[in-house]
Amino acid sequence: MEAPLRSRAESLARVRGRSYLAVIAWLAVAAGCRSGPPPLAPDALAFAPLGAEALAEASRRTVPSQRELITLRWRFADPTLEASGRGAARFAPPDSLRIDVRGPLGFGRGTLVLAGDSVWADPESMVTQVMPARFLVWAMMGVLRAPPAGDRVEAAEADGRRFVRIVEAAGRATTFELHGDTVVGAVQARGGRRVGRLVLRRDAAGRVRRAEAEDAERNARLVFDIERRTPGAAFPDAVWRRP
Repeated sequence: MEAPLRSRAESLARVRGRSYLAVIAWLAVAAGCRSGPPPLAPDALAFAPLGAEALAEASRRTVPSQRELITLRWRFADPTLEASGRGAARFAPPDSLRIDVRGPLGFGRGTLVLAGDSVWADPESMVTQVMPARFLVWAMMGVLRAPPAGDRVEAAEADGRRFVRIVEAAGRATTFELHGDTVVGAVQARGGRRVGRLVLRRDAAGRVRRAEAEDAERNARLVFDIERRTPGAAFPDAVWRRP
């Protein structure tokens, strides 16, 4: 029985050859996030360039003020697979995030660490998938992060709401909507067509309690349900280092 169980768990821990953590990052790239009424269509907004300092200040205001250990459950489904598991995220302000996930029976483990400008992942193959869009992994936690150098950043205001649009070198545009200092939604488009969304649902204190990523191109859906947030002291330095 041991070999079949291991084989099944390992297959559940990968989708089309990718670890679940890679899928998380990929779906973040191909998604936007919103809450409540649909956001205004980005094409209808009058965007103007946003400087690096202004973007850094907007980002700073979305970052939680304390360290947290976050426990969560995830569910994934596409036309070929349905699976679920547990995970944990460690956040250390202002710029360090570690996400660990595991699949059924403890197999299919994956780790992603974003610390300042550095990034590493285990398995190694995940790194090239995550690095181009790591600022969107932050968005799944409700944090607006500056994109990699070379991306174009623009801003707009309409109906009392603020919008920040990040246009990647390949032409993909991600438009975040902010109410005050809270990221409440975004949409992402490719070639003028919306390719997905990420819905962030928050609790009474304004903290993200659920993230639902939908990828229209692959007909895939990933859900994070945050079960608990535990304020913590400093995490061990080893948490941020490659093993």
